[in-house]
Amino acid sequence: KQTAGESMNTGTVTSTEKSNTKHKRNYLFTVIVTILIILLIAYGYYLWRENRNVDIAVHQAIDKPVVQSEVTSEKIMDLESRLHELSEQQENIVNSLSGLYQQQPVNNEDWALAEIEYLLIIATHHLSLLHDVETALVAMEAADLRLRDMQDQQLVSVREQLASDINQLRSINIVDISSLAVYIADLIDRSDTLPLKNGVVAEQVNPESTDVTYEDSDWINVFDMIWQELKSLMIIKRNGGVPQALLLPDQEYFLFQNLRMELENARLSILRRDTENLRTSINILNHWLSQYFDTKDADVLNIVETLEYMKTVELNPKIPDINSSLETLRAYIRARETAEPMPDQNFQTPKS
Repeated sequence: KQTAGESMNTGTVTSTEKSNTKHKRNYLFTVIVTILIILLIAYGYYLWRENRNVDIAVHQAIDKPVVQSEVTSEKIMDLESRLHELSEQQENIVNSLSGLYQQQPVNNEDWALAEIEYLLIIATHHLSLLHDVETALVAMEAADLRLRDMQDQQLVSVREQLASDINQLRSINIVDISSLAVYIADLIDRSDTLPLKNGVVAEQVNPESTDVTYEDSDWINVFDMIWQELKSLMIIKRNGGVPQALLLPDQEYFLFQNLRMELENARLSILRRDTENLRTSINILNHWLSQYFDTKDADVLNIVETLEYMKTVELNPKIPDINSSLETLRAYIRARETAEPMPDQNFQTPKS
């Protein structure tokens, strides 16, 4: 009986162990399957995220050109709008120019006449106020050229009078006042260097009796003293020619100073167009140069010759009257305004 019971217990233990082993295997399999499912789910989620990111990148790549295309389209539309505005402005400018071109014949003639009148006014003022013959000639020649370009036969009388006045101005001997004044200024600067004649400065003679003492009671000695003093003031030189005035050593300085002052007077006369005073100063200068200075020197000789030429110059020549050209032009303008109706003569201003 014990043996049978032990066998039964042994069989029961064996079946229990087999059941437990099977249960463990099922549990392990379940765990493994669960882990695999979780891994598959995680991998699937990872793939879903990657696909989603790829889709987003693809959509962004697709949307970016669309956005840029929209911006470009807006810019193109803006440029087209500006181009349209510029086209309208160009059309307005063309219309304005066309209107001005239609009015060109009348306006150009009026402007030309006003320009010619202004040129003649300039010529008159420069000639009468400044004695500027060159500027007056330039202005009148420009006015004549403008008249010629107008090609109007009714302006022949104006051109004839203008040509007559131009010929009168051309006959004037134009003096370059600035050059003459500059030349005299240069003479003033180098006047101290001009050489004097040999022997023109005499040596002062001292009386031999400077050490003689005189007694107040001796009248003869008094007269002798006076005679000695008079002899000390006189210099006698015999050279067999024309007597020549000599300079004492202390008078040489005053000679050069007087020469400078007379040159200043000549320069002032040139600037004031005073021909008479200029010739007077030149006569004095030439007298001093020939009497005291070495005329054999090339510099002195050139100065004398130039001053002699300046004596023949007329600093203030007679200026002709050129108002005839201006008055003839103004008469033509008045006659033209009276004969020709103005383009806006029928225009009525609105009542206020």
